[in-house]
Amino acid sequence: MLKEGSVKISIFCKLIQKYLFLLTLACFALFLISNLGLTETSKEKSQKPIHVVSDKMTAQEKSSMVEFSGNVKAVMEDSTLFADSIQIYFNDNKKEKESAPQSSVKKIISTGNVRYISKERKAFADKAVYTTKDEILILTGKSPKLITGSSFVTGTKITLFRKEDKVIVESDGEKRVEALFNPEDNITKDTVPEKK
Repeated sequence: MLKEGSVKISIFCKLIQKYLFLLTLACFALFLISNLGLTETSKEKSQKPIHVVSDKMTAQEKSSMVEFSGNVKAVMEDSTLFADSIQIYFNDNKKEKESAPQSSVKKIISTGNVRYISKERKAFADKAVYTTKDEILILTGKSPKLITGSSFVTGTKITLFRKEDKVIVESDGEKRVEALFNPEDNITKDTVPEKK
């Protein structure tokens, strides 16, 4: 009788431990999501919220990373990002957080059918990597493409420098950089990509 009672208590304690672990993990994930933010300019130090919707979310406690998969949509103020999968990495040490106080997000990696929309600018790629510290978005894949109005540019790698409003488009030797500039789109010299 005593053995049976202690086994039931042991099973009950294990269930409570699992429940508390899942509850802690869920709270941790909600905390991370609520603290996400990307800055529009380096002068603005306040956090900007990010709203993510997906079919699935996986939070890894020790890696400071949250992955969203399945029809992912992330909205960050004036920008929207669509992809099959988005991994969000957070600053995990105090020195990094102090050097980049504008955001606890370190890097965002998007893969699969990536679409990025920001004001009049649209981008398409197989993979996109955004680093918050320098506000650089790198688009790669078979044919990454940047569109403004009916004008476009494509190559093998497109790098958007958000702070400087600058774009660099690169080729790989086989596929060359291609661009179409429509005068109706009112493209200025500041938005013309540099060839590398």
